[in-house]
Amino acid sequence: MPIKLNPPWIGIAVPTFLIGFIGYSSHYFILSNFASKGQQWSFQFTLIMTWISYIMAIYTKPGNPPDEFTPGPRQWKNFCKKCKNFKPERTHHCKSCKQCVLVMDHHCPWTMNCVGYQNFPHFMRFLIWVIITTLFLEYLLLKRIIMLWQSRHSRIFVYKSELCLLTVNAPLNAFIWLTISLLFARCIVNQGLSGMTQIESWEQERIENLFYRKRLIPQLIENLREVFPEGSPMDVEGATELLVNRDVQLIDMVNFPYDRGFIKNLRFFMGPFYTWLIPWSVPTESGFTFQLNDLAMYDSSSPLEDRLMALPWPPDRGFLKLDVETNCSSSNLTVGNTRGETVLKKRLTEFQTDLGRVQWENEWGETLSDFGVDIEAEN
Repeated sequence: MPIKLNPPWIGIAVPTFLIGFIGYSSHYFILSNFASKGQQWSFQFTLIMTWISYIMAIYTKPGNPPDEFTPGPRQWKNFCKKCKNFKPERTHHCKSCKQCVLVMDHHCPWTMNCVGYQNFPHFMRFLIWVIITTLFLEYLLLKRIIMLWQSRHSRIFVYKSELCLLTVNAPLNAFIWLTISLLFARCIVNQGLSGMTQIESWEQERIENLFYRKRLIPQLIENLREVFPEGSPMDVEGATELLVNRDVQLIDMVNFPYDRGFIKNLRFFMGPFYTWLIPWSVPTESGFTFQLNDLAMYDSSSPLEDRLMALPWPPDRGFLKLDVETNCSSSNLTVGNTRGETVLKKRLTEFQTDLGRVQWENEWGETLSDFGVDIEAEN
């Protein structure tokens, strides 16, 4: 679960203290006693790169949508109630930064900044340099521990300060390496393998929850008629089959349209591969227009499942207009006959928004608000 700090500046103070304390105390009280000049210079280089990437992650703005942005014809019309402006796809309003953030991943308490499209590479470089620095330092610390253990019966002189700092820094440094490595792995899985931000990954879990509760399919059919009114003839047979078919899978009808493969996903988030380790490099695209994968291309002659994959993200638009149950006979969608033609009708029910999007928690106990999103600005 995301951490909330009060006062917020603690989020900067803690990493700053840890980087400074572990890095410089290890160098001057431990490494200087046995490491070669090359090893010491290499360690200082990685430590400096950690500082630079951390500063860049703190001060680089995450990216904001242009004024008076107008959504495309086949996009959700998401209006920010705080900024009084339409939001591009994948954009959310941060309750801490008090602004809309392009391709918002989360609000990071350890940088007091949102992680968005323009500063995501800085955030990733910070993680990379922390992993490299702590791994290299752990190797040197363990090497020193082994040296001291092997010479424990000799009359070698060892400073008490070195022994104390070895006892503290070695496990603390290993813990930091482990936690940052797990966070880095999560980013690689989300952004690289799936093309998703953390918020979109959370949204995917919510969509899966709706699907297994049998509340998703009728809403997708209704949204398809709204987004593609000119090319979405009511496929009664296909809709009925989807509603009653127990073998249908979520992957058969829901597509994350921004996933274009591992390499293209990383290039979108990080920029050209040859710039990934350059401290000042940023992505090259706008952050408010996106190339979609092939499954997101709409063809009115395709089966209903394929047409549902062309819906913008999230496919349920983030709330339900239909109070649906488990099958066609008990849901808001019913089969009727009008002038000799079979049609699929929506039963009249009281409009009910899906409060679950605001209140729903994933298996980690995370809500949309935990990622820093201002839920009052969401529509």
